[in-house]
Amino acid sequence: MRVIISALMLLLVVSCSQNNDTIYDCDGVEVVINDMKRKFIVSGVDLGQKDGFFMNQSTVFGKFYDSSAGTASASFNKINNEFEFKDSDNLYTAQCEKVEK
Repeated sequence: MRVIISALMLLLVVSCSQNNDTIYDCDGVEVVINDMKRKFIVSGVDLGQKDGFFMNQSTVFGKFYDSSAGTASASFNKINNEFEFKDSDNLYTAQCEKVEK
């Protein structure tokens, strides 16, 4: 019985420590998403740690900044793998491809 419990605990620890990051190439912009850790990294900036972050089953959204001068935000649609960057003057959209680890 101890062996079974020990094996189950080891399996739990190993499965929880796995890297569940999904990396996408969006026309040269690297996007990293991890649903379990609520991570959304765009070109090295972790938007998941900033105010305005939102994540559900189909969409991830985060703000680079929000000031009187304007707002810059990024969103990723998990259903069609589309990335969008928007600031006060520009709108950039890109189709993304999953990068194999």
